[in-house]
Amino acid sequence: MQWIETDPMLEECQRCQEEDCYNCDAAGKRWFLSPEDTLRIQRAGKIRAIQRLQQQVKEIDKELEHIAKL
Repeated sequence: MQWIETDPMLEECQRCQEEDCYNCDAAGKRWFLSPEDTLRIQRAGKIRAIQRLQQQVKEIDKELEHIAKL
């Protein structure tokens, strides 16, 4: 993944004395993903959601099959 830094740097980041942004509240405003990486992450999330929904449909089908046998 490619993280991109805002330009110009945020005022709060310019005043910061920390060397690492890991725990900083402003890090989410300072660093962002490239558009390509953002789309790749969104795509992966949608695929996982589809897989979860397909599994839920299979479980519903099993329950319906069980009910039909009664």
